[in-house]
Amino acid sequence: MKLTLNWLKEFVAFSGSPQQMAELLTMAGLEVESLAPVSSPEDQQDDWALEVAVTPNRGDCLSIQGLAREVAALRGAKLKAKATASPFAAARAEAPVKVEIRSPRCCRRYSAAVLDSVQVGASPAWMRFRLETCGIRSINNVVDVTNYVMLETGQPLHAFDLDRLGAKRIVVRQAAEIGKFVTLDEVERELAPEDLLICDGDVPVALAGIMGGRDSEVHAGTPALLLESAHFEPLTIRRTAKRLALHSEASHRFERGVDAEGTIYALDRAASLLAQVAGARPAGRVVDRYPRRAKAASILLRRQRAQDILGVELSAGEIEKILKSLGCKVQRRGKGAFQVAPPSARGDLSREADLIEEIARLRGYDKIPPTLPVARLHGERADARLRGERAMRSYLAGEGLTETIHLPFSSAELNRRFYGFHRDGAAAVAVLNPLVQESAEMRLSLLPGLIEDFKLNLAQRVKGFAGYALGKVFSLSPEGEPRERQQLAALVYGKRERTGLRVEPAPYSFLTAKGLVEGILEQVGIGERVAWTNSAVPAFLHPGQSACLELDQRTVGYVGEIHPDLSEGLSLPRYGVLELDFEGLVQYPPSQITVRSLPRFPSVERDMAVVVDESFQARRIIDWIKSLGHSLIENVEVFDHYRGANIPAGKKSLAYTISYRAEDRTLTDGEVQALHQELLSQMSGLFDAQLRG
Repeated sequence: MKLTLNWLKEFVAFSGSPQQMAELLTMAGLEVESLAPVSSPEDQQDDWALEVAVTPNRGDCLSIQGLAREVAALRGAKLKAKATASPFAAARAEAPVKVEIRSPRCCRRYSAAVLDSVQVGASPAWMRFRLETCGIRSINNVVDVTNYVMLETGQPLHAFDLDRLGAKRIVVRQAAEIGKFVTLDEVERELAPEDLLICDGDVPVALAGIMGGRDSEVHAGTPALLLESAHFEPLTIRRTAKRLALHSEASHRFERGVDAEGTIYALDRAASLLAQVAGARPAGRVVDRYPRRAKAASILLRRQRAQDILGVELSAGEIEKILKSLGCKVQRRGKGAFQVAPPSARGDLSREADLIEEIARLRGYDKIPPTLPVARLHGERADARLRGERAMRSYLAGEGLTETIHLPFSSAELNRRFYGFHRDGAAAVAVLNPLVQESAEMRLSLLPGLIEDFKLNLAQRVKGFAGYALGKVFSLSPEGEPRERQQLAALVYGKRERTGLRVEPAPYSFLTAKGLVEGILEQVGIGERVAWTNSAVPAFLHPGQSACLELDQRTVGYVGEIHPDLSEGLSLPRYGVLELDFEGLVQYPPSQITVRSLPRFPSVERDMAVVVDESFQARRIIDWIKSLGHSLIENVEVFDHYRGANIPAGKKSLAYTISYRAEDRTLTDGEVQALHQELLSQMSGLFDAQLRG
């Protein structure tokens, strides 16, 4: 926001130096970025130009009057209100225009006035000087007055040539079927259906809040004007201005919020100036359409809450004085509470914290003592997920994997190929305004990002790649609500670099990826509870070298080699991948670690081998033996599988070792043999398995 000091002093009493004014505004959160002396080339009047950085939530300070209110509140000075009698008060006839608002959500208020006997020409020197000092080019007295009033009040205005409005009926509506519009800069704009237009009947004459149209602009022969002063919804203006890359002084203010109660005052001020510099006269009363009058905000402010947040003692009188200096209406509610109604210009004041911030700002940040907050030590445990993330990163780094971080976007094609755990047809979350088609959707899986890193490394002629990603994936629920979940994925390829005691570099394989998964499950502490199956392997994995992980009848991960057809389609060599539902896994670990003493008596091991169908899952026998809950059975695991000579086609041999141990004695061969034979007889009948000698 650019302004001159003398202009500001017309609205507020201030006797300090320009430097003091700059410091005052800067310390109040309105940083003065530049301060320079200027003088009018015609009357040689000395002045100072200030440029103030206004934050997006303070649209009220994008005006001379708004900054004057700030200075008055900060210094306890009086505002110099310009007592302008309304030029339209004496008009008896209706204005020769009609106004209709068809989009009240996008246009809360629309005020219009007609002036005739206009003499378009050059603006006076004082007006040109102030406008050009503020960075606005002087055009003619009519346009300059609209810009001058905008800088003064913060309310953008627009002037139409009344004779060029054939229907004399202003309609505020969204573009809908209107596809194109030529603006003042002679550029034809492509419109979106939600863009807001000002129309003369059915003919668009302006992009609401942004720029007028070529066919209704004021020119040297314009005899009568239609002045527009309106309030448009900020999001609508911002969306259109950004999409069309069309930024104007008016849109800059509408995007940040304009006071809907100030439209009539701006028209009165503009009409007075036009009478002074262009000889204009009102032609009828002001037409004012206000279908969405905002309900006055009412905020409860607690004195104790303000003191707790700011860390200073505040008297009730001090709080009331500060709030009233902002133009707020304040009523006391019992001891230490206030009911506060902010002025309509302060749309940023909507909750108690906003009022407390204003108290701190106007009271002075330098008056808040620089005391350190009280730190209370506690013994609460760290967040389980955070603890799990740290442990997982440490483990994977130890295994030689490098963490990769990607943007959470993907293309529709990659989401179709790599759908992660979303076999139920869950839809991807679409990006409303993607920069490129490769980022049109949120990712369903972490694998596409790893594959892109893999491609980049292959282009650099690497012989091995091992990377992992720990991040969130996104999908739509059946009800259409977006949901997100944290997952862990890894990709391994080529030769494994020599690390630690590993002498010879070993190639990565499916078994490497499977070993990583087993280590991860061991880290989480649920290795014994997870079942390995091949019943629901994703289509993008090799059907013969892949597996799914199930926990409590729910799929929590998969591991395997990528499908050969998919590798060939992506022009990539064979590589292994894994992906786990990390968020689901970390919720299962026990709440505490249990410790037990080492066993005093030795264990006895017995081996057995069975011939089963090729599709038989080795874990079925393990789960069955453990489910027996026999006190003497300590552990059971698979140590070999065999296909070949002496094994019929469609069959395979699985070899298990079972450990037996008693806690109070050394087991005899007879005890172990009897228990072992009982297991074998039950197992052969239960699983239709043939024992091998």
